[in-house]
Amino acid sequence: LTLLLALVLQTSLGAVIPHNTLKKSCYLSKYRFPVFHETNAVLRMREKFKATKPLADRKCTGNIFHRNWDMAKLSVPDRVMLVKAELNLTTTVLELPAAPSFAKTRHQPLAFLTQVQNDLQCWMDTEAPSHEPSEKLSRWLSNLQTARETKTNSCLEASAIRHIFEVLNDLRCVAFEEQC
Repeated sequence: LTLLLALVLQTSLGAVIPHNTLKKSCYLSKYRFPVFHETNAVLRMREKFKATKPLADRKCTGNIFHRNWDMAKLSVPDRVMLVKAELNLTTTVLELPAAPSFAKTRHQPLAFLTQVQNDLQCWMDTEAPSHEPSEKLSRWLSNLQTARETKTNSCLEASAIRHIFEVLNDLRCVAFEEQC
């Protein structure tokens, strides 16, 4: 009887609420204070990288993630686009072939960062689907793309891993939205 009642309720509620009108919710607030084990895994990965490649691409000049402006002054959609671009580069270099010991260490952080990317994309799709980046962000994105095309993989990897906590800090700003 209970099973029959559950089926009747499910069927009647499904008819009342059309499935195609439900808006997918993407909450970024969960990244205000990322789960300890996720940030700890990122820290372990960065430390393992430093230990295995202490002089990693010292010829690599400049900080690819450097900005001369405050992210908090951007609109929320611009901030989301900025963090998406940073994470895109970071996950791309983490997916490159690596020594077995480092490959194992990066597995959990890569899964976490990929989930963040998916959540950011979901947020953009639902909250700002037609957003165009500001001129300031467009210039920065262009510089990032130039770096991706001109820097070596080892330079990109070293920069992304060294600055991964800056990227996570940018993510926190995004999660706080207007309060950043």
